[in-house]
Amino acid sequence: MAPTTVTTIVLVLFGLGLLAMASWAWFGSWQPVVRRAPQPLEDDAVETAVRQMRRAIEEYERRHRGR
Repeated sequence: MAPTTVTTIVLVLFGLGLLAMASWAWFGSWQPVVRRAPQPLEDDAVETAVRQMRRAIEEYERRHRGR
């Protein structure tokens, strides 16, 4: 056999092996992914933080209005 024939046979076998591995990876071991809904933020904590921030803004504006 000529070297090109051997190379062709090796490349074809390599390609078939690669396709077999890709098929197994794609179809054989597929598992569905469980996606969980994001956890809701603690509404009370968020509302408290917003109230504190609003108070801080109001105090800042009061302090700087007189200047």
